[in-house]
Amino acid sequence: MRLPAILFFSLLSAAASLARPIGATADSPGAPADTSRVMLSETMPAEHADLNDTLPHIHPRDANGRITDYTVAPGVTWHYDKPKPFRWALNIPRDLSQFPGYAFRKENKGTLMGLVVSSVGLWVADQAIIDWSQDVGRQLGLTPKSTQRTLFYVPFRIGSANLPFEFNVPDNLNSTFYYLGDGWTHLAVASSFWIYGGIKKDNRALRTSSELGEAIFSTGLVVQTLKRLTGRQSPYVATKDRGEWHLFPSYNRYQSFVPNYDAFPTGHLATAMATVTVIAENYPEYHFVRPVGYGLMGLLGYAMLNNGVHWASDYPIGIALGYGFAKIAVRNGRTRVEDAPTDPAAPGTGWVRPPKRRPWYRQGQMAPYTYGPFTGASWSLRW
Repeated sequence: MRLPAILFFSLLSAAASLARPIGATADSPGAPADTSRVMLSETMPAEHADLNDTLPHIHPRDANGRITDYTVAPGVTWHYDKPKPFRWALNIPRDLSQFPGYAFRKENKGTLMGLVVSSVGLWVADQAIIDWSQDVGRQLGLTPKSTQRTLFYVPFRIGSANLPFEFNVPDNLNSTFYYLGDGWTHLAVASSFWIYGGIKKDNRALRTSSELGEAIFSTGLVVQTLKRLTGRQSPYVATKDRGEWHLFPSYNRYQSFVPNYDAFPTGHLATAMATVTVIAENYPEYHFVRPVGYGLMGLLGYAMLNNGVHWASDYPIGIALGYGFAKIAVRNGRTRVEDAPTDPAAPGTGWVRPPKRRPWYRQGQMAPYTYGPFTGASWSLRW
């Protein structure tokens, strides 16, 4: 299939970061087993090397006219089930529980150390980086103030929390760069995949939309929790160089003046990284996704330095969180199609269709137990 034109413009939700985040390469010990970044030379005999340009585009339809299996590289085929609307929301608890085991593996020790060292190193240079970035912005005529025009606004409150439903658009160049990380941008990306998948009966597009929602919301929950625990000042309200850290601010204190407590880590780049990674993992044959996405992330990262919303040291952890949750969502959202037995007498078409998996919350099992004089049944759930 071809990515619709709207997806190219919707990629304005992405941006540039670590060239190789946690488990980024297929041969890395920390990479999940389902990574689609497979070396072509290792998956196809040499005599079939001339098929490199044709095999990645084999996407047959099933009996219902749906595209479910995708050969993205010679010897690499993924099966996608059609997701039910908003079923991804039920997968968020699973993803949150899987993240520690995925991120804090022994194989990722070097990467985790790199995140710590880079964050500390950037923290030492934070004030100098902010000053330099804003000087460059003034020389280029980029207005640092983030200004937007409100197209519509619907007030909404839950208790003391003000949660209005509003749609704003930027009205200067720096604000346009900053808008790349806005929630509306990512909603447009996910919606475009959902619309395209529905029209074309394309399960991969539908599943990509579902995984985007899953990864973005999972990332957002962790990012917002860390913001409320660390309480770091944003640069434009900082009362000293590199900003104050108000650890564990109360809910009312935090809500009373959010910019005084919500700098670390970045949510904009975390969400952008999740968006780019989900798309790139599901569409590895479209090699422009990562370069374009990372380039736009670079513009977003600079815009947030120029307007004083974030420090540079807020970036590494946020980017890593977005990458990690995206990889988990993709890993759980598709199944590798295995080669059928080579026995000529074996029936079939040459592919073994994976069994349809039940949702994680339906995989619990009952088992009898005895504890002292008590006998009963227990229910266990394996993630």
